Amino acid sequence: MHSILSSPDLWTILGTMVLAGVIGGLVNGFLPTAQGEPPKIWWKCILTGLGASLIVPVFLFLTQSKILDELVRVLPENATAPTIEEAMSRKVQNYLVFFSFCTIAAITSTRFITTVSDRLLSELKKEVDATKQAVRETDQKVEETQQKAIGNRATLQAVKKKIQENSTARKTGTAKALPITREATREPSPATSALLHPDDPQKGRWGGKPTVNFRQLQATVTAIDDDEDWFNVRMEVVSTDPQNHPFTGNVTFHLHDTFTPDTVNVPVVNNRAVLEKIAWGAFTVGAETSDGTQLELDLSDPTDAPDVPAVFRAR
Repeated sequence: MHSILSSPDLWTILGTMVLAGVIGGLVNGFLPTAQGEPPKIWWKCILTGLGASLIVPVFLFLTQSKILDELVRVLPENATAPTIEEAMSRKVQNYLVFFSFCTIAAITSTRFITTVSDRLLSELKKEVDATKQAVRETDQKVEETQQKAIGNRATLQAVKKKIQENSTARKTGTAKALPITREATREPSPATSALLHPDDPQKGRWGGKPTVNFRQLQATVTAIDDDEDWFNVRMEVVSTDPQNHPFTGNVTFHLHDTFTPDTVNVPVVNNRAVLEKIAWGAFTVGAETSDGTQLELDLSDPTDAPDVPAVFRAR
């Protein structure tokens, strides 16, 4: 198992920085001081030179320089001789540039260290500010989502209360059609009173059979996550023999009159027309295909819809 400490390039780079730091520090020590400044102490110049040289990688990182990547680049094992020669030449050039840069940093050690420190702190501050802004935006979105959820919950509870009131009134013979959908609580149409089943206006209007003329109306009812009251109802009209009786055109779904709209036209795609709604309790759905076939499915009937949850079926 290879360790990064065993990499010859790492030790070569470190040696280059140390050598450049010492040489640059000595050069800095021999440079004349400005008028009024105390004389330079050679060993302090060497220490500050080493410090400046050793933080050159930080400066290269901040400036997004790729010179260190070039210094540690590994050639493939199947590299040809010309490729190796070119890579070595480029590596020598990069080492000379890197050594020169570290030397300049050591000569100007005080200013270089201050510049890099200020730049690093500035970049860190930007990162912190960006992170805080992202956190604030996330908190705001979470709060908005919570408010919407509270509002939706309140709406659902209001609808549920109205359903329960109508259900109680229906038992006393004073109720109107039972609103069973999440979408609306509008009044039923005037024609409802003339129907055989005012509480289930589509029942008995579409032939009473879910399978006719190689077409089948089926439904899947599943509970909505984290909700005890509402269910997702997926209604489908499919061909029972798509190979010999392909299904095309459109399907008109007829729903309980508390859905808005209660008549929905759906195109057939891949021998299947699909409609999804959210509802509180069972109802009868009718369907008409483009060729005039009529289908009817009672979600409260265990024979027609055996997989419907019992709590949904009983409402």
